[in-house]
Amino acid sequence: MIPKDTLWKGIIEDLVEDFVRYFFTDFIEQIDFSNGFTFLDKELEQLFPKSESKKRHADKLFRAQLLNGAEQWFLVHVEVQGYADPDFATRMFEYAYRIKDRYKKPLTALAIYTNENRKYHFTEYYESFMGSEITYRFNTYVLVDKQVEDLHRPNNLFGLVMEVAFEDLLNRNKTDLDRLNFKTRLVKRLLKQGIDRLKIRRLLAFIKYYTNFERKEFFLKFEEGIYKITKPRKAMGIEEAILNYVEEKGIEKGIEKGIEKGKEEGYAKGFEEGEVQGEATGEARGVDLGIRMVITRAWEKGMPVAEIADLTNKTIEEVEIVIKELKTFRARTSEEEE
Repeated sequence: MIPKDTLWKGIIEDLVEDFVRYFFTDFIEQIDFSNGFTFLDKELEQLFPKSESKKRHADKLFRAQLLNGAEQWFLVHVEVQGYADPDFATRMFEYAYRIKDRYKKPLTALAIYTNENRKYHFTEYYESFMGSEITYRFNTYVLVDKQVEDLHRPNNLFGLVMEVAFEDLLNRNKTDLDRLNFKTRLVKRLLKQGIDRLKIRRLLAFIKYYTNFERKEFFLKFEEGIYKITKPRKAMGIEEAILNYVEEKGIEKGIEKGIEKGKEEGYAKGFEEGEVQGEATGEARGVDLGIRMVITRAWEKGMPVAEIADLTNKTIEEVEIVIKELKTFRARTSEEEE
């Protein structure tokens, strides 16, 4: 399962212009869209290292050029379903003052609440002590307060993203068939809009992973219907975010299981030195070592072969060869240990 925060980070970056036009409609005439947007993930990570956050959130920081020549920074936070964070307003304030203190840049902030827990849908941070007060207000978008017709914007693809999130919010009593029908209808609408093929791929990836099926066969059925469209030439944006997540989980798993990590390193080294035996070895030699490790981790997590091929930009045959080789190596290793 791909975490929702990973999907949000990827789709915001992929559709950043649509995103800004969707949520900042009162200010779009001030922005110079011809200059594009620059994402500042490294700057955000330096201000708020992962070790400081106990929960996973979708945070993005990017900058835009204004028509008057000034620079504007955007801080975006998506509070995904299931997270109830009583310290959220405090954290939004901390983000703001750290950015102002380090970079001295004007900042606007937006919190998107995709859960139902209104108790934690904060709109401001307030502090008062002995006559001194601090109030920090930020923009908010509360999905549960919307109707499906509120989500649409003329010529704006981010409305489809919000519709997927809205459907997921109401998804508790839906069946897999309901989910399949919804996703299929959304894909058909998307394809009728005559938009850039790359944007279609990115949106399809979000639709595919955001709402989960309970039974695997429905996922495969949906995947089969869009496989030819979603097959990428190069992973990027949301596709890259998904791939990075798989790689990170693979590293974490390896650290937790040092013995298994050692076996995988031995497998990788053996492959490079031609020590891994089996008829598939020569055929798989054209698959990059890093990609082979991603294929291994994704396969261990139960991802379908077609999906692994999609994410790694390899053919199904190449992925199957690597998996076959890994099985052969592990079987031989087990025999030696016995």
